[in-house]
Amino acid sequence: MRHAARASQDAYPSRRADLPQILRRRDPVVHGEWTREAPLTRDEAAQFDRDGFIVLRDLFEDREMEMLCDEATRLRTAPDGSLDPETVIAEPESGAVRSVFKVHRQSRLFGRLAADARLASVAQFLLGDEVYVHQSRMNYKPGFQGKEFYWHSDFETWHVEDGMPRMRALSMSLLLSANTP
Repeated sequence: MRHAARASQDAYPSRRADLPQILRRRDPVVHGEWTREAPLTRDEAAQFDRDGFIVLRDLFEDREMEMLCDEATRLRTAPDGSLDPETVIAEPESGAVRSVFKVHRQSRLFGRLAADARLASVAQFLLGDEVYVHQSRMNYKPGFQGKEFYWHSDFETWHVEDGMPRMRALSMSLLLSANTP
């Protein structure tokens, strides 16, 4: 009885439903109203609304990307004690660092990146509100090495595991290396 009452209150029962089902989205994709001052073009905003993602190229200068790559290397090779051990995920066999969580709190540079207007203004526009970082992480998984890597997170995960009530969130990724087949 409690499950039925909770499901009726939950706009997105997700994995908690007894049977799989396709649910209509009850929230807009783009919450902001497009104007000429928006950080995205009208076409980019429309593409995000239609497809659920956009790729913004050349947002950062080469020198900025070099600094971010250097910092990513520094974090991966940081001596013991410089990172919160609870935030580091290692390869089971080799012990090599595969992910560092809360990277925006453990690196001044990545903290500034998380607040950078080139990213934050896009998030504020798409969500139509002030924003905060729910989770940050650096993923290092090299191709064809180590254990499989299940690192995808989205509303379903955040809703069920963290209690996020509505789809008013987004994921942003900055690719520091080429992603190829």
